[in-house]
Amino acid sequence: MKIKINPPDATQLIKEIEAHLPLPVYATPGLSHSLQQQGKDVGADEELQVTSVFDSGDMGGILCVLASRDQKEVFMISLTHLRIRKDHPLRKRIEAYQKARVRSLARQRR
Repeated sequence: MKIKINPPDATQLIKEIEAHLPLPVYATPGLSHSLQQQGKDVGADEELQVTSVFDSGDMGGILCVLASRDQKEVFMISLTHLRIRKDHPLRKRIEAYQKARVRSLARQRR
C-alpha cells in the first residue's frame, strides 16, 4: 500500500533542505539534455550538490543553487528539475512538493 505524503509548504521545505545542505541531487534527463545543448557537461547520472535554496514565489517555486564541478559557474535550477538521491531522508517530502508543483503549473497553463 502506498502512503500519500501531503506536499510541504515551500517555506517549511526550504528550512528542512537548508538543514541538510549540501543536498545531493541529479539532473533530470531533460535538464541534462538542455544543459548539454548550452555546452555544459552535466550528465543525468552525475551527482550534483545543492549549496543553497530560496523561494522565488509562485512563478519559479523553490530554486536551488548548484556549482559546476570546476566551481567556475553557478546554476540556479528549479527543484522540480532535480532528482533526489534515493536514500536521502527528505526524498519523499521533496518528491511530494515536486508533484504538487507540476500539477499547479499544469493548471495555470489551462
